[in-house]
Formats: sequence, C-alpha cells, structure tokens
Amino acid sequence: MYATALCPFIKVAAPSGYFRDSERLQLRATADGAREIDRELFGGPGHFQAVGLICPRPCLVQIGEQDGALNNLEGARKEAERAALFYRKLGIADRFEFNVHPGGHEFDTPTILAFFDKHL
Repeated sequence: MYATALCPFIKVAAPSGYFRDSERLQLRATADGAREIDRELFGGPGHFQAVGLICPRPCLVQIGEQDGALNNLEGARKEAERAALFYRKLGIADRFEFNVHPGGHEFDTPTILAFFDKHL
C-alpha cells in the first residue's frame, strides 16, 4: 500500500490482509501508560491516509473474515470508510472497494484479478 502511494507508475492497488483502525492505534499510543510497542505501531501515516495518497488511482482493500488474530474486522471497516471518503469527495467512488472475503490472512485472488480487469 505504501509503495503504491509513493510510486505513480503503479496504476491499480490491491492491498490485502492488513488494514488497521488508525484512530484506535492513535488512542492506544497516546494513552497514559502506553507501551512502547503501541507507540511504535502508530508511527507514520494511517492506512486510510496511504489510500488517500493512492487516490485517484483505483484501490481494492481486502481482508479475510477469519483474520481476527491480526486484524479487527470492525476496525478495518472503519478505516475503509475513512479511505472511501477521498474517492467520494472526488466523485469517483467506484474506484475504491473494500472487500471482505470468507478466508483468513490471505489473498482472494479472483476478486483482485477481476478488479484489475475492470480498471486496467
């Protein structure tokens, strides 16, 4: 995701398997008694901000329903809503998709390839 944000020659993005709620991370990192790991996890732009740098290029964010060990699905949905706002404000909402598949921490390859076919 971050590589795509920095490389304009990448025409379509499909980050998968890691999309964290940046607001929640910030609250944990700035809380009294925050652990060092919490502060380190919050360093840099949030995922929705990276998608904002990808915009207006098409972006499909993907996460598995069974990926709970690494990602909180509800937090990923919140972050995706923040990311989608960049596309909606530009009138190109169809270029952003948030896809939840039934698997775990893995790619849903057919969905990614269909997204690429649509936008390339």
